[in-house]
Amino acid sequence: MHYRNHLSPPQFPASWAVDWGEDSYGLWMSFALKQSRQLFRWIKPGTFLMGAANDEKGQRSWLGRETQHKVTLSQGFWLADTTLTQQMWHA
Repeated sequence: MHYRNHLSPPQFPASWAVDWGEDSYGLWMSFALKQSRQLFRWIKPGTFLMGAANDEKGQRSWLGRETQHKVTLSQGFWLADTTLTQQMWHA
């Protein structure tokens, strides 16, 4: 039995996944290319504040101000849990 709701990925696991599961951070899948692996985490749709608050410490005037604003992601997406490694790049 598969359970799906509006926060779930459209397909889990994806056809490219070699490993997958769920841990305390949520759903994850692993992609493999030759001897390299990359882990991806499911980012649920939702709303958050982006940008710096006006009273945030450490803001530098020469960088300009980032106006804080509400962002809504209507769809979830898969995000690599680390930057691309040299091993994966050369694979």
